[in-house]
Amino acid sequence: LATLAYEIPFEPPGHGLNLVITAYKSEVRWIPMLLMGSLGVLAAAIVWSLWQLRRHMQRRQAAEQALSSEHAFRKAMEDSLNTGMRARDLKGRITYVNPAFCRMVGWSAEELVGLLPPMPYWAPEALERTLAVHEMVLGGHAPPQGIEIRLMRKSGERFDALLIEAPLIDSEGRHIGWMGSMVDVTEQKNAQELARQQQERLQATARLVTMGEMASTLAHELNQPLMALSNFAAAAQALAQGGPPELLVQSLQDVRAQAQRASEIVRRIRGMVRQGSGLAERFSACELVDTVLGWLKPEVTARRVRIARALPAGLPLVLADRVLAEQLLLNLVLNALQALEGQASERRRIELGARVEGGRLVFTVADHGPGVAAEHAEQLFAPFFTTKAEGLGLGLKICRSIAEAHGGALSWHPREGGGAVFEFSLPLAP
Repeated sequence: LATLAYEIPFEPPGHGLNLVITAYKSEVRWIPMLLMGSLGVLAAAIVWSLWQLRRHMQRRQAAEQALSSEHAFRKAMEDSLNTGMRARDLKGRITYVNPAFCRMVGWSAEELVGLLPPMPYWAPEALERTLAVHEMVLGGHAPPQGIEIRLMRKSGERFDALLIEAPLIDSEGRHIGWMGSMVDVTEQKNAQELARQQQERLQATARLVTMGEMASTLAHELNQPLMALSNFAAAAQALAQGGPPELLVQSLQDVRAQAQRASEIVRRIRGMVRQGSGLAERFSACELVDTVLGWLKPEVTARRVRIARALPAGLPLVLADRVLAEQLLLNLVLNALQALEGQASERRRIELGARVEGGRLVFTVADHGPGVAAEHAEQLFAPFFTTKAEGLGLGLKICRSIAEAHGGALSWHPREGGGAVFEFSLPLAP
């Protein structure tokens, strides 16, 4: 290996003096190198640890921020609830109440947390029942639909609350107490009580209305037999002054029959108001039409109206209250007679018919009058609506009620060529 050397002469001041520099190879010092390397590695490890610590701190800060936000959200949600929340341990000691619970009872959270029964918000007059509810909850027998109890505010005011209890389970699945929610139902109960009182008043009013309708109905329906009674009595009086005895007897019999009919009308209408059709009888369509036309014969003759009957042979019998059915048909025929006032003689005609349809017998009463005005069509069956100067507006309403009491209906439609057609149905006899 070549020796590294260098010589420098100190001339002229040196007088032959030379400086010789020679380089020698020294031994490798491992320990300082290892120390330097260790310092470098340690420095790198420190830098890496600081970087990891910074990342960990960032993640921890983010987690703490998320936890704080979640807690704030849940706290805001609990504070905004109108439902009172209360937590208790297994011994019944209060461990938590939310602001709604405090507002409901009037005590602060500091005054309530840590208390054992009896609680200050328990009403003294309901103490025994409230304590029984408390024991039932701690025993795990609280009904899932909740329990209604009477409680007391700090001011002494009583209120009704609906209490719903559920087991309080921690994160490890252990039962550590009970969580209850409480809702003030005082206003709801007051509203229900007010609604009940209003319903009772409405029912009382409905009964009064029913009595009024019944009185109006009786006034309307009894008018016809009373008029007949008056006519027959006048005839009997005239016959008693010198007429044949047999005619007098017949007139008195007619008076008696009309009086019985008036009494029967009262009884049947009372039965209909009580939501029943009365006494069901079997009779034919011809019998019904013959009876009604027999009563109206003087009226039909006086008004010079022709009656056309279209009753097919072999029609089945009907099963209905005969007196009410007679009143129904009688009212419709009377309306048809009144509709023909002022009409030409060729139009003074009423057509009576019947047909079987859908297991019922449908009767029709058609007149050749002016018909029903368009502005009156929708109110035709409304109570107390009438176009007659002296009418009560109950005739068609009563007719519809009688038909509906038998499970049928009453309707009308314009007649082709002028006039109106009214139809009602009665059930067939089995």
